[in-house]
Amino acid sequence: MILNEYETTYIVRPDLTDDIMAKLTARFEQVITDNAGTILVAEDWGKRKLAYLIRRNTRGHFVYLNYVGPGNIVRELERNLGNEDGLLRYLTVQIESSVEIEARRVLAEERRHMRVERMAALKAEEEAEARYRAEAEEAEDDAPIEDAE
Repeated sequence: MILNEYETTYIVRPDLTDDIMAKLTARFEQVITDNAGTILVAEDWGKRKLAYLIRRNTRGHFVYLNYVGPGNIVRELERNLGNEDGLLRYLTVQIESSVEIEARRVLAEERRHMRVERMAALKAEEEAEARYRAEAEEAEDDAPIEDAE
């Protein structure tokens, strides 16, 4: 059987509870495994600002799935995604065709590790920027006020 590597990203309404989000993710992962697929990476990217309004929403909850499976897996997963009312958008992309699962598992772990490092660096940068702004505001508040007389 020929196995392909896919990634699916879907955006869910931001007002859904964490419990509902967990059930949705579990359901979509179950669709993948039920159709002879193997999940390599499943990440919850959290709530983010959308580039444009989608169904009157300015924010969305993003979830990323990277998996290996036969060609019919995408059709079944997208059928299930399309039937869900809480979803705003979804996109599936074929990354590679005719792959070995173990080789892809190793590669997916390396990519996940790089993403974690990149996200940590971004967070550290944001924290440094926040500290810099706080120090600048504090210095501005401590500066003596000169009378313009």
